[in-house]
Amino acid sequence: MSDELQEEINKLPEFTFSNNLDNANDLECNDIDSYMNHCSVCSSNDKLKAEICKITKNYRLYEQFRVHGSQNKYCRYFKRWLFKEKYRFEQNRWGNASLWENCIKCIWQKLEDSNSSALTKCNWDIENYPNSIVNTRSYLDDFCSIKEYLETTYSLNTNRDKCLFYNKKRQYYLKTILRYIASISPTTTFNQNYFKIHEDCSFGNFEKTFPEIICPCNDTCSKDEKPKAESGATCPSSESALEPLVEASQEIAAEHTITNFSYNGIFVSSAITLLVTVFIFFVLCRFSPFGTWLYSRLKKKNILLKSADDQINEDFSEFSLINTERNLEKKRPYIRYEPY
Repeated sequence: MSDELQEEINKLPEFTFSNNLDNANDLECNDIDSYMNHCSVCSSNDKLKAEICKITKNYRLYEQFRVHGSQNKYCRYFKRWLFKEKYRFEQNRWGNASLWENCIKCIWQKLEDSNSSALTKCNWDIENYPNSIVNTRSYLDDFCSIKEYLETTYSLNTNRDKCLFYNKKRQYYLKTILRYIASISPTTTFNQNYFKIHEDCSFGNFEKTFPEIICPCNDTCSKDEKPKAESGATCPSSESALEPLVEASQEIAAEHTITNFSYNGIFVSSAITLLVTVFIFFVLCRFSPFGTWLYSRLKKKNILLKSADDQINEDFSEFSLINTERNLEKKRPYIRYEPY
């Protein structure tokens, strides 16, 4: 269904016109001398001459399409293509950008003057904006064309497939537009009206430009909906509210089993980790050079500790002996002699 709907979108007149503009490369052009002679700013540059040929051919195509629809819309798409040609001409360094703009502006004015059937003119206003800004406006214009076609052709609120297709397009164009906006330099200045296609297609009116539509539910998802409460439903009495205990559902029982199993699993894994650690330490101490080094180090440390302990005991014994002798000296009886 989405592929068929995408084919319908691709066949929209404005998209067909935009795609055909690039096919002018294969067309021969023999009537551009009069335009170049009229515009003295145009030079004999071969690349510039090829540009004039494509523009005159595409202008004839523009005259054919604007009869069947909005002239302003096809004018926007035509000027979008002109900007791409200018950008490509400048990037390929085929000549000075100002040379292209002055020459093509003169050619464009000549084409507009020769078209007497046009009720309104497609004014030349090719802004010197960076490519990111122009692409942002282009994607905005394309999305509005898709939205307008879907809203006028189908009832999106009742047709689930068309509604899902619209929301998918909406998400894609929003992401693309935001990516281009993020690439715009902070020092770039532009006119805010540049992003206003019309009242229902602008960044200033986001809700109308990018409305999110809640798609209707099909038979599959309707089964998952809970029935609405009856309007006359009342709270149950205390007697009727007491209900016998029922067995837990399989989902709850399974969840309880998984919880208990997780506790037991944690205990078992901790015990196994401890045993493995002790075993590895025993093997290292018993059968590796590390064990011999550790044993020698511990033995030396034990000998040093024992020597220090013996020295402390010897000092303590000597101190006790001296203290005992002093006490005995103090307790020794003295004999007093009376003088004759």
